[in-house]
Amino acid sequence: MGRERHPNDLAHQLQRLVLRLNRELRAHNAGAGASNADAMLLAEVRHSPGLGVSELAAIENVSRSVMSERVKRLEQAGLIASDPGVQPDRRRVALAITEAGHDLLEQITARRRAWMAERLTALSPEEREAVQVAVTSLERITGQARPKTLKSKLGGKTS
Repeated sequence: MGRERHPNDLAHQLQRLVLRLNRELRAHNAGAGASNADAMLLAEVRHSPGLGVSELAAIENVSRSVMSERVKRLEQAGLIASDPGVQPDRRRVALAITEAGHDLLEQITARRRAWMAERLTALSPEEREAVQVAVTSLERITGQARPKTLKSKLGGKTS
């Protein structure tokens, strides 16, 4: 498959690619009514209902005051709301995504997925398989997949 690249070179190339892909995917939020940051926040609340502002701030690595403003804006837009079923502590406000928030995320996801699927159809079956192996490997880097997933994709070989 060619000479093996130095990990730093590959890391640089991968970083540039991820940034370009992120830019392209963010562009597909345009007109949907939410920024990329809003979409990420909505997805986090959908994935883990009951999170509070402090927990979201920690996840997103922003200050509590910044997150509080973002949450307030999304509440005013009707995309998230306080979750009265998950409040053992009255001082803490647990959040849940609303139906409108779900609908918006579905719209954004559909746009992004359609864009990516269209691009993937331009690849040969072999190239799409290579992308699948790369995705599986990248999931391992982020701790989202088990090592045996890659092994099965390569027909039992990992080297």
